[in-house]
Amino acid sequence: MAKQPEPRVIVGVDRSIPGLAALRFAVAEARRRGVPLHAVRVRPELTPEECEEIDAAFADAFGAVPKDLRIYREVLIGQVAEALTRRAHYSTDVLVVGTDAHGWWHALWFGSISRSCLRRAHCPVLVVPGPEMALSARRRRRWTPHRRDLWAGYEYETPIAPS
Repeated sequence: MAKQPEPRVIVGVDRSIPGLAALRFAVAEARRRGVPLHAVRVRPELTPEECEEIDAAFADAFGAVPKDLRIYREVLIGQVAEALTRRAHYSTDVLVVGTDAHGWWHALWFGSISRSCLRRAHCPVLVVPGPEMALSARRRRRWTPHRRDLWAGYEYETPIAPS
């Protein structure tokens, strides 16, 4: 009889706001399940600073690396969605990712990492959205300059309301 692999919570580590929200959720999920947390950072090439980036993400999210949890830091090379789903290959694993911080326009042209993980994974995938405050700030930053510039070259009169 084959031994069942130990359950794990695997999180893609990214220092964006949705990435930090996913890290916080993954730590809570690992504590709730009583399983180790695998903090995975995926890059196209390996640099010495990648493990420091994982620790910096924990510092941004919690102030320090949680001491009450077994945490394994891993750096994988390749495409993000492919590497994460390859790492989380058992049915007992849980993969936690944040929503893409780039928005729908970027996802339309370049694809969405979270959606690609949902399509490829052989285990449950939890997609954690960023905080609403960060999403509204991103929306405001993206569209406010365009709205102001929309009528910049035109002079128009304000219509007078009928009495």
